[in-house]
Amino acid sequence: MIDVRPALRDDADALCDAHVEGWRVGYRGLFADAYLDADEFDATRRRNWHLGTWIGHAEQAMLAGVLDGRVLGFAHCGPERIDEGQPLTGRGEVFGFYLHPSAWGSGLAAALMAASEDALRARGYTDAVLWVLRDNPRARAFYEKAGWTWSGAETLWAGPQMPGVPKPDPIAEVQYVRVL
Repeated sequence: MIDVRPALRDDADALCDAHVEGWRVGYRGLFADAYLDADEFDATRRRNWHLGTWIGHAEQAMLAGVLDGRVLGFAHCGPERIDEGQPLTGRGEVFGFYLHPSAWGSGLAAALMAASEDALRARGYTDAVLWVLRDNPRARAFYEKAGWTWSGAETLWAGPQMPGVPKPDPIAEVQYVRVL
């Protein structure tokens, strides 16, 4: 059974597991194995999930994707992130969207995406964006199937930094857009 609900503080470890394993499997070959496999890779994310900074933001939604009673994914959305000093766009954004690889192909991703779009609509957004690694064909195909369209915008992303782990090379991201 598939369910999508607001994420709870008690979900932190399961959300982290989906995040870490989604990266380790989905981004293998895009980031160095030494980076993805570093103990600090998991530890840094686990600390961040347990800090709970994602809890209690009325303008954002952190949704937990549940499959057969287990939290195996998340979607985080809210107002579009913009560079400092730039005008607000009035668009929503899906900031993060990850599933544990064991849930890939289960239908959970489609339910989670539909719920994140509903959460953005509920906050008054009529348009939304998301960024995805350019060289991630699996994710891009999923977003396109879900009705998102590549906008043509591209940027280089420095990737997350971790203490004691070599910084990854910048990687290309592309922007997808959708009318909600």
